Amino acid sequence: MGFSFRKGSVMERMGYSDETKFHQIESLGGALDALRTKGSRMKQKIIAGSIVSVLLVFAFLAFSPDTTTSSLRQEQLNKWWKTHDGTDAAIENGIWNKTPEDQEAEVAQGTCDNVPEIIQVAILETVRAHDEVDAALVHSLASQPNVNLTLYQQEPRFGSEKIFHAFGLDYAGPLHPDDFMGTDKHTTIPDFLVLTTCELALRQAPKRLEALLEQGKTRLICIVHHSDHWAEEQRKSDIRPWVDAGMIDFWTLSPHTATFLSNTIAAWDSNDSQPWDNPPSPPIRVFVPIFPVVAPNITISEKAMQGLSFAMQGDYDPHRRDYKHIFERLGNFLAEAERNVSMHLLGQGNRPEVPENVKAHVFFDQGLSYTDFYALLSKVSAVLPGFASPEYLDRKASSSVPASLIAGTPLVADRRLLEAYAYVEEESVWLQEDGENEFDVVGRMLAASAKEREQKSQHAKDNAQRIIDGNVRRVGEWLETGIIQMYCAGSEGEDD
Repeated sequence: MGFSFRKGSVMERMGYSDETKFHQIESLGGALDALRTKGSRMKQKIIAGSIVSVLLVFAFLAFSPDTTTSSLRQEQLNKWWKTHDGTDAAIENGIWNKTPEDQEAEVAQGTCDNVPEIIQVAILETVRAHDEVDAALVHSLASQPNVNLTLYQQEPRFGSEKIFHAFGLDYAGPLHPDDFMGTDKHTTIPDFLVLTTCELALRQAPKRLEALLEQGKTRLICIVHHSDHWAEEQRKSDIRPWVDAGMIDFWTLSPHTATFLSNTIAAWDSNDSQPWDNPPSPPIRVFVPIFPVVAPNITISEKAMQGLSFAMQGDYDPHRRDYKHIFERLGNFLAEAERNVSMHLLGQGNRPEVPENVKAHVFFDQGLSYTDFYALLSKVSAVLPGFASPEYLDRKASSSVPASLIAGTPLVADRRLLEAYAYVEEESVWLQEDGENEFDVVGRMLAASAKEREQKSQHAKDNAQRIIDGNVRRVGEWLETGIIQMYCAGSEGEDD
């Protein structure tokens, strides 16, 4: 039995009274066209005023790298991050917005059948990885007032369940992934199925996913870690039925991976033997994997007494971290520095070889529980990303960036990193200017007072809290959008 409604009724049912915004993401070509159009109009105005002004503007841009990188960062912010008010900085998933009035008028013309009072959501993690992403998803989804959440996880690692339990939220699990649709007890068909490692889960549970798609009652949320993997023919083939059915959202873990994925999807038809009638444009969101952690209370004086230290985190993998380069620069720095500096490598795997001249200053903190990991990370003065590959700045999402904010420890970041990870506020990092290396920045940290370092840390903590609050709000809006699309006649195309 159907009923007419205005969109506000669904939002009230989900615990939100504010109006939501619907967005669409445009392809790279469309974005460039928009920029060209805007640029041409601006040029006309400038030319009308003064040819000399135009030349001065171009000269300034050409010889001002700071201005250029700042404008690129602003472009990312305009695409993926819009501030709704002073306390809720929000990542958005597009450039153009329909007005709330337009949306209400469209939805009011349709009807909704059997809109659920309780939204069933399942998180499915089929590999032993990405506990941090699982934690952020659990926090944001279980915080929704009318979501019944079940977590299916291959195996909690490093005491991650303690982090989850500290949220104080209601959810079921963790259950083994084989239990999903596998027993009478767990046969509830979810309204939303979240694949935490989507690139792999599509191949590991194909029959169950095919059954869900055939029933047409579940919307898939595909968490994307490596945007470039979605150019592969096998993954395109795996995901295409969900895209064709209009029953999938892509959630990326940073703004730059969202941009790369958008361009990748826009090019899908180029090598496809069965092209789409219309170019695919599934919703692409940005979900930053940040969640609250109870950090130890460390006073300014205690932190000062510990001496200056910094950290790098992640698997001990030379393909992910450029250890050789870092050790060389650490050695050069120690030869000139007047104070002792220690470096903590937090991770797992085969340890990299450490040169003799820096060995006394390098500490391996291996296999820590998540509680100890974030506690140690919160005590150091800075986190070095140490990317071994530029792919972490255009198509892959680094775990070091959100980890630093979770711990409330500033990153050493250049403007390229701020451009890519646009959710990181400049006040939250030790900024590496053009022409500097990481240890030039470490030198500036040495010169800073303990109070100045504490202020920088507080910026990082505040940055993280704004993201956490925004995650809860945004996820509620995204679920509300999905419910409308699944249950409301006449709502097709709202999120295209």
